[in-house]
Amino acid sequence: MIQITRYRVFMFLSIMYAAMIFYLSSRTDLSIIAVNSLNGAWLHDLADFFKNNDMVFMIDLADYCYDNFDKLLHMGLYFGFGIVLYLTFHNSDSIFLRKYAPLFAIIIGIMYGVTDEYHQSFVPGRVSSTADLMANGIGVVLAQFVFWAFIIFHLLLRKFKHLG
Repeated sequence: MIQITRYRVFMFLSIMYAAMIFYLSSRTDLSIIAVNSLNGAWLHDLADFFKNNDMVFMIDLADYCYDNFDKLLHMGLYFGFGIVLYLTFHNSDSIFLRKYAPLFAIIIGIMYGVTDEYHQSFVPGRVSSTADLMANGIGVVLAQFVFWAFIIFHLLLRKFKHLG
């Protein structure tokens, strides 16, 4: 009988996540995400708030994000992939894989991003681009930084609980 371990669960989730990315990359029409539905009166109110509070840079950032929404989606998708990959390696029986879990997550995540972009070049209506590849890589790397920040925060919190 196969023993269900955390490693096997996260390995399964990593494979399923990769399959989801492959599926989304295979679609010629990604109208699942309606960017135009973001237009609303509340956005104008938010822009007025930023202008009135000397935070115009937030409007510039929002404009940039709106113009490059697909890159944000790539980053977000690969951020999630980076998290699942990290958890897979972190829960491995191999001390080597656990020790270098962030590095392996980055390597595997970026390598998968390269193959994903290559795969997209064959899908009608889709374009493979280095900008998408960069967004994929940034998402995976950012996930590792968030994990390390969380771990450091958790260790510091534990240390202060013991002191106090």
